[in-house]
Amino acid sequence: MTTKTTHRNSNSTEKLAIDGGEKTIDQLGPFPTKIGKEELLEVLDLWQLSAGNMEKIRDIINSDPRLKGPHLFRYYNPRPSKVAAAEKAMKEWIGSSYCMATNSCTSALVAAYRSLGIGMGDEVIVPAYTFFATAATVAASNAIPVIVDVDDTLCMDARAAEKAITRRTKAIVPVHMRGAPAQMDALMEVANKHGIPVVEDVAQAAGGSFQGKMLGSIGKIGCFSFDYYKIIVSGEGGFYTTDNERLYTRALNWHDCAACWRPDRFGPEKENEDLFCGENYRMNELDGAVALAQIHKAGSILAGHRAAKQKIKDAIEKRNGLSFRRLTDAAGDTGICLILYLPDAGITQTILSALKAEGVPCGGIYDSKVRDWHTFNYWEHILQYKSVSPDRLPWSGVPQHELPKYTKDMCPKSLELLSRAILIDIDCHLQTEDCDKIAAAINKVLRAYL
Repeated sequence: MTTKTTHRNSNSTEKLAIDGGEKTIDQLGPFPTKIGKEELLEVLDLWQLSAGNMEKIRDIINSDPRLKGPHLFRYYNPRPSKVAAAEKAMKEWIGSSYCMATNSCTSALVAAYRSLGIGMGDEVIVPAYTFFATAATVAASNAIPVIVDVDDTLCMDARAAEKAITRRTKAIVPVHMRGAPAQMDALMEVANKHGIPVVEDVAQAAGGSFQGKMLGSIGKIGCFSFDYYKIIVSGEGGFYTTDNERLYTRALNWHDCAACWRPDRFGPEKENEDLFCGENYRMNELDGAVALAQIHKAGSILAGHRAAKQKIKDAIEKRNGLSFRRLTDAAGDTGICLILYLPDAGITQTILSALKAEGVPCGGIYDSKVRDWHTFNYWEHILQYKSVSPDRLPWSGVPQHELPKYTKDMCPKSLELLSRAILIDIDCHLQTEDCDKIAAAINKVLRAYL
């Protein structure tokens, strides 16, 4: 083997910078940042300022020659990352050892299942009443969703969950529906008895608690939504919380294209299965900034919900045939809604229409004539074993005779409870006068029908 030697041109009189000569390029630019004043003005336009104030702000921004746009990618950021700050604030608020921001709760759920090693042939127990994503992400992870009844809390029934456990069960996923905690003592007892991890879906209950512990810190993993319609929002976004370092590392790996987020990211595996192919679920800096501000405001937001709910509930007259959703821990309820139970589905629809006519902010939870992605009987993708590709995963990963037998009436208790329920929305900004009006309208209608 011969080695080729490169010789410099001896006729050159210029001394190279590498040899101590003068550097040819001292600086390029300055150039404008990728994101500048135009983008800032579009963002500010979302706030719907008065025309006069918007014009003043526009003049200030346009007159600033030193304006620099943000670095919206959370990694390699020359300034402190807002996403990292939101993760720290969220971790401290929830009381978990580790926190990872994602672009949605759906992504956090996939990261949770994948970090637990859940895949083909595994089963995950989910409730019959939850947004479809709780179950869809199981199937998207090539595992089998096992759907079980809810109880009068409208959260997973622990007895139903235990009956559904098989040798394939790899996780139980209670969902803290409509802002209230599931029966976590009973569910954790079942899970611990069978050695099965619990993944808490806290999409609708950020800031809630159970027996003094924040939701999302009780199970092995907590998954949160900061979607615009949730309690604490960032437009889109989510968080994954855990006390388990290895699960956190695996989740980080999964959520960032499996870019080796390990202590030594270019070294060999620390443990088996630490290297794998993942996806991209990162949160951007805009969402991180909004999430950070919202986490700091969470206490006042929740206090507003809880106070207004209590005022309305206390003012509702007791009547035969009327009851309220059972709360597993009243102090841990977020207060975002008040749920009434009525004697049957027919009177529920009648009273619901009357309440709406009175101006009460309310809605039914289940009506057999109205499709709703929150109830299992409309999840045809799962009930009919649908697949995105000819390999028929996840359903082909289990012998056909071992697949769950899905039907539209497989959880009758859930449908019966939901069909008798009316949900009263509680805004955190309701004043005493507003609460009095809502309670008066509810009492007016209930007196007429009950």
